[in-house]
This record gives sequence, structure tokens and C-alpha cells, in this order.
Amino acid sequence: MENSMDMGLAGIKMAAALLIILGLIFLVYYLLKKYGHKAGLGISGSGYLQTKAVMSLGPKKSIVVVRFLNKYLVLGVTESQINLLKEMDADHEQDQDFSRVLSQKSSDFDSS
Repeated sequence: MENSMDMGLAGIKMAAALLIILGLIFLVYYLLKKYGHKAGLGISGSGYLQTKAVMSLGPKKSIVVVRFLNKYLVLGVTESQINLLKEMDADHEQDQDFSRVLSQKSSDFDSS
């Protein structure tokens, strides 16, 4: 009888530990979703790279229009690769320029 009580107690402890771990995972997910973009961890459309449109062409095949600073990039996306189909200049509503940011990022990379 005592052996079955020990097994039951071990099961309850294991279930409680699992619930605590799942709670921590959901808490981290919530905090990353809410505050991650401020730390540069989130995927958002408000930074340098913005997804403007997506058109599905079939299973795991699509055309995506993204904006990177002052450039629109039309990309062909499949399961195994991404191809640049067209690059167009965008209006200058953003204060950053593609070449300026690229040179800043490359100089940051060179200095580290």
C-alpha cells in the first residue's frame, strides 16, 4: 500500500513540475512577444525589413514583396531556395538609405 502511495506522490510531483515548466515557457513567450522587438529579438514589420505582400502560387511556393529601407524586393520563395526576381526603388518616406545602412552595418561588423 505504501509503495502505491509513493508512486502516486511521485506522479503528482512530476505533473506539478511539468505545469511549472509549461507556465515558464508561456511566460517567456509572452514577454518576448510583448517586449522582444524593443531588444531586437522579435520579428516585426516596423524595422528595416517589412513584408508588404505575399502571394501563394502553390504548395510551399510564393512570391513575396519586401521593403528594405528604400528598396522593394520581389522574391520568389520555394521550400529550398529564395530568388530575387526584381528590385525597385521605393519612395523615400523612411529617413535611412539602403547604401548608408549597409555601409554602417559592414563597418560595425569590421570593427568587431
